[in-house]
Amino acid sequence: MVSSERGPTGDRSGASPLLFQYRFTFQDGSTKSIPIQLDPTSLRYLPQRELEPDSWTRLAFHQCRNCPLDPVKVAHCPIALSIRDIVSDFRDRVSHEKAEVLVETRERRYVEKTTMQRGLSSIMGILMVTCGCPIMNRLRPMVRFHLPFPSLLETTFRTTSTYLLGQFFLAKRGREADFTFQGLVEIYRNVKLVNKAMAERIRALSLKDASVNALVLLDLFALDVPLSIEDQIADLEPFFHTYFEE
Repeated sequence: MVSSERGPTGDRSGASPLLFQYRFTFQDGSTKSIPIQLDPTSLRYLPQRELEPDSWTRLAFHQCRNCPLDPVKVAHCPIALSIRDIVSDFRDRVSHEKAEVLVETRERRYVEKTTMQRGLSSIMGILMVTCGCPIMNRLRPMVRFHLPFPSLLETTFRTTSTYLLGQFFLAKRGREADFTFQGLVEIYRNVKLVNKAMAERIRALSLKDASVNALVLLDLFALDVPLSIEDQIADLEPFFHTYFEE
């Protein structure tokens, strides 16, 4: 269910932080609220308190094989740091457990009765692209118009359109642009490696499976893009029939 009511930050000026307010209501009636604040311009994650490192957040612990960061210079993985509290708070939850998830944004509210896996996947999708990871940074523009529980078709539309708009801005600045989607395929090849390594980090903690399966859910699209980008785009083509009419 989607409501057009404004979320918890009524300010439309863009000066205040962007706020994504998640609230889980579990089957036993208990609740858990998770506010996520982003810089309104850079879309960088703004933790409400200093992020606490842990042994499993060390960069060298199951470091992504495509990670460009040097463990000598960067002690902790940006993604691991950003999701540490989430992993800890939901360590005793299993992926198929049901919950009602309310998401309030600046523009509207979303309510979904879904699984823990899908609810956490939505949160991790925000944190992973806004925490400063050099690989995930390329997906950050999408977070401004974050859709909490998208279908594969919706994700395809948002991803491809965001990528093409980015290429338009590159061309406008006189830089080389790619309108063949090859760059997008490469981005998601790298994202898949990051998702895999992060799942290995969390799995090494021997927790229940909600957090790991949330990453697996994210990985489904990363897996599909390199294999079937043309097929996915073909599913969108009929919607543009008015462009082809003479």
